[in-house]
Amino acid sequence: MATTKAKAKSTAVAVKKPSGAVISIQEQLRAQAAAMAGRIAPPTGNKIKIGQNKQFTLPDGSVTDTLDLVIVDFTSKNTFYEGAFDPNNITPPACFAIGPEPKNLVPSANSPAKQSDDCASCPLNQFGSSGKGKACKNSRVLAVLPPEADADTPIWTLEVSPTGIKGFDGFVGNVNRAFGMPPISVVVTVSFNPAETFASLVFSDPRPNENLEVHFGRQAEAQELLAVEPDVSSYGQAPAKPAGRAVATRRPTMAARR
Repeated sequence: MATTKAKAKSTAVAVKKPSGAVISIQEQLRAQAAAMAGRIAPPTGNKIKIGQNKQFTLPDGSVTDTLDLVIVDFTSKNTFYEGAFDPNNITPPACFAIGPEPKNLVPSANSPAKQSDDCASCPLNQFGSSGKGKACKNSRVLAVLPPEADADTPIWTLEVSPTGIKGFDGFVGNVNRAFGMPPISVVVTVSFNPAETFASLVFSDPRPNENLEVHFGRQAEAQELLAVEPDVSSYGQAPAKPAGRAVATRRPTMAARR
């Protein structure tokens, strides 16, 4: 004689839309979680770090003082942090703005503590709001690839600090005048200004990009990466105790200019 198994009781909570369709809340939350992945910084490091010793540390661990790269695209970014900078306890920004046009930036709606309705009129974005500089940090963020990149080469980011913005903007203008093209059309050498004691970037020796088709095909991906907002989920939480200092080893330089 055939037996029938009792159906397991579902633990899903469902809601009914006016149309009568039943949608699982869990399914909606999973969809939200998937969409949220694109709104915060990726868990794996893709940022080229700049040391005060005037060296680049690449995401793959290699170290060099000169880079040849292609700027696939770039954006402007303003960030305001509360309190003094502590390298042992990096905190999220209280207010931030990201966009292609620096003069038209407005704080993101996701800023934990918006300081103004727009960046141009914000008192913290004026010279003199922090010594001779600004309390709000202005920067350019570049999405870059090596000249010989292919479709699978990871896109890395490089941030131009306030001291390097004038030089970078000048480079973009020079490429536009000389080539009639944006920076993606050239390979550029990035190094450090030897006349400065701090690590200020210099962009020099632009020459035609022989691999333009590949780089252009990655531009949409680069633009999506540049639009990612910082993770501010830990804003307002007590800073973690600094971990013990680990002994670091240097890998051989892989991206130095030859």
